[in-house]
Amino acid sequence: VAPYNSVSLGQDQAVGQVALTIKLDGRVRFKVGSFISGKYRLNVRCPAFIQFGSRNTGIIVGDNAVKYLM
Repeated sequence: VAPYNSVSLGQDQAVGQVALTIKLDGRVRFKVGSFISGKYRLNVRCPAFIQFGSRNTGIIVGDNAVKYLM
């Protein structure tokens, strides 16, 4: 994680959740029988709010890192 993100991630940890935007960009085409479609552009933006579990139930994986089960 980049050092400039540490302050924001610390604030997210204090609140108990982190807000993410999952982005998916790509091209899709499909086939039905012998017909093959043209290419369609796919753009997805999905907000996700992930709550942290209890620090007592997490698994310590480093000096300053805790792994949570979601």
